[in-house]
Amino acid sequence: MVDIHTHILPFLDDGSASLQASLAMLEKEAELGVTDVILTPHYRYEYKRSRAQVQEVFYQLTNAQKQSGININLYLGQELLIDRNFKEFITSDNLICLNNSKYLLIEFDLSAKQSFVDPVYELVRLGYIPIVAHFERYFYADLEKAYQIKNLGALIQVNANSIVSKSSLKIKKLTKKLLKNGLVDFVASDVHCFRENTMAKSYQKILKKYGKQTADKLFIQNAQKIIEG
Repeated sequence: MVDIHTHILPFLDDGSASLQASLAMLEKEAELGVTDVILTPHYRYEYKRSRAQVQEVFYQLTNAQKQSGININLYLGQELLIDRNFKEFITSDNLICLNNSKYLLIEFDLSAKQSFVDPVYELVRLGYIPIVAHFERYFYADLEKAYQIKNLGALIQVNANSIVSKSSLKIKKLTKKLLKNGLVDFVASDVHCFRENTMAKSYQKILKKYGKQTADKLFIQNAQKIIEG
């Protein structure tokens, strides 16, 4: 499996506070059958770090990972909050797309309603391929909005926990609808040190309900396209 949305890099956001915690999270990924991980620290509010800062921590983690013997491939990215300043940010040197590709992981406000369409349109116009993180978690998200942004060229990621864990009823219902209608492109862990990684459980559930072709597409094949650029 390939995990395209993680908060494993230490020191940069609320995902991990130490190299030791990050290594434990990577070890768990490997145990679950994940072969490739894209590290996507938040870029929002108090977590606005420069590209140089993020790359320095990335080098620290990759060096520690090699010394620990954890057999997993690491790639760099970020999870960008779409706010009023996002147009200015995407032209800056601090923007980090997933593995230096045109794929850009974006998130919206979870507590205040935002437009999905306008930012997605703008990003696609500029040549990016936006991936909307944990689409099912926005209280203002629905199937109509999913179709709208997909038609514009965006991709949709849902969290593994939304498939197998005790999420809210609305989140569970929307996740099922998105999967049933073929609107999901990626399942990822969105793992933090305080959040269980359910990638393997989620893969097995999708495998049982939708078959191996769909499971491999959502957990492996689509994500490999990001890594390959």
